[in-house]
Amino acid sequence: MKKQDLSKLSVEELKYKEKTLKNSTILMLTAMAIMLFSGIFLMIKMKNSVLTFLPVAFLPLVIIFTNQLKEVREELKNRTS
Repeated sequence: MKKQDLSKLSVEELKYKEKTLKNSTILMLTAMAIMLFSGIFLMIKMKNSVLTFLPVAFLPLVIIFTNQLKEVREELKNRTS
């Protein structure tokens, strides 16, 4: 995936990107928590542990989102100060 040059974006676009990344990260973490709890519940109820590891598959997305969010926040901080 091609990295976007943050220095070419306006402040409004950076704020929008920050808000979008923050909401996406929160949504992804919430979905992962639900997957984890439902996987544990199904493991206890049906003795099937396959879905317990599903949240681990989404962990790289959360890491990418948080790294991008840090970069956007740093760029915003550099521009405002």
